[in-house]
Amino acid sequence: SVDGFSTPVISRQHYQTTRPRYCGVRTPQDPLEYQQGLPFSSSQLRMGKGFNSARNKQAELAKKMEAAKKQQQQEQDPDATRTITDDSNKAQKAGNDKLQKDREEFAQLLLQSPMPKAEKTVPTTTRLSDYQTRDSAQPSSSSGPSKGPKVKAKILKKRKVKQQAGSASSSNSSSSQQDVPLQGGDIARRRDFEPLVSTTTQQRLGPMSAAQLVPWVPPYLSNYLVVVADPRSQSSDLHQTIQYLTSNLNKNPSISIAQVMAVTADSAAEIASWKKRAGLEETPIQIYTDDNLDWMRSYSALVDDERWSMSILVFCTRGIIQTLVRQVDPSKACSLVMDAVQAIEDDDT
Repeated sequence: SVDGFSTPVISRQHYQTTRPRYCGVRTPQDPLEYQQGLPFSSSQLRMGKGFNSARNKQAELAKKMEAAKKQQQQEQDPDATRTITDDSNKAQKAGNDKLQKDREEFAQLLLQSPMPKAEKTVPTTTRLSDYQTRDSAQPSSSSGPSKGPKVKAKILKKRKVKQQAGSASSSNSSSSQQDVPLQGGDIARRRDFEPLVSTTTQQRLGPMSAAQLVPWVPPYLSNYLVVVADPRSQSSDLHQTIQYLTSNLNKNPSISIAQVMAVTADSAAEIASWKKRAGLEETPIQIYTDDNLDWMRSYSALVDDERWSMSILVFCTRGIIQTLVRQVDPSKACSLVMDAVQAIEDDDT
């Protein structure tokens, strides 16, 4: 009771149904508060937006005052501020230097540490030639040893023996091809004529003169080439054949005597002396010296059993040895040459 008056008891349900509803104003949330009739001041009812803005203004004012205080301290003691700045710069520079040093040490360690090498063995299904091809494809470094897969010493030895055997067989095959003398029907080679020495100029033919002499390479100055070869020194058969060919072929316009040549083992001085004695200083037949008898050996004019004799060879424009006759009788040389030349001309037509 208050002042002798009894206050009725209000239940919570009755309060929720009968309490006044204020619009935009704080209302008492407890029935006791409503029952006691506590006063609500106007400042408490309107403490919303304005109160928050006042608090924000006070915080901003405090920040400004603190900034002004720091500025004042800096103006009063600039050395302290500079010291702080220098200390921070030094600390930052020291950190950068340490980072750079660490990176350099790491890079040096990477260079010094060797790379791990993986052991590789040759599988049984892989051929040794595959590894040889792969090794030859890798570029070799002159600065240091190769860093490819390790190969056992036994395999290296086998590989070396195989390479030596291959090189020996190739050299033997090439030498055997060069040692085999050419026969009738084989193709002649221009380079075989280059070492021949002219008895007129006493100079070797060489590539250019040999090309002008033979009929199967440019500039194709002739249709055939007749060669009379005799490996014997001061051969009377060769001398008689040159005389017969000079006298008989000059009378036959169908055969060019300029396309007839002789190969001998005599020197240029000996040929010049013989031509002077025989009166054949102006013969159109060209005479060449074979110093080491290499040309005669290559074209079957020289046999190993030393049954040396005079031979006649006739070459066509395709470089084929069209005619090869050994042990020629000087009296039959003219007819043999004319028949061989006539056969070549018939084939061309």
